Amino acid sequence: MKFNVKIALICFAPYLPLIALYLVTHIFIANKVIALLAAFGIFSAFYIFIHYKYSKPFFKQHPELDPQHFEFNTVANVVFAIATIVLMGLVIFNVYPKSPVGYILVFGFYYAIINGFKTYRGQAK
Repeated sequence: MKFNVKIALICFAPYLPLIALYLVTHIFIANKVIALLAAFGIFSAFYIFIHYKYSKPFFKQHPELDPQHFEFNTVANVVFAIATIVLMGLVIFNVYPKSPVGYILVFGFYYAIINGFKTYRGQAK
């Protein structure tokens, strides 16, 4: 049971600018849903540019840090199942986040923790 902090940080990193974009767009747009959609649209455009300009060359040089080269193991499956049950329990007991930022953070942490427990399988050739 080894937790890979680097992979978890790489997986969580895109959520931080998304949260910042949502907070900035929410200043100008009062409706939460419209502000969230605008933030996702702006984020998607920047993410595509950054992915092709910086991420692909970086992951070609460092394939051991590419989240696509990791696979589920027993621990990751157990963490996935427990986290899913906890998230469903929070919704049932009405203890879920009340803002989009809370949802983005929860799903960011959820994704990062699960990927942190995955094991490296190497590159597919």
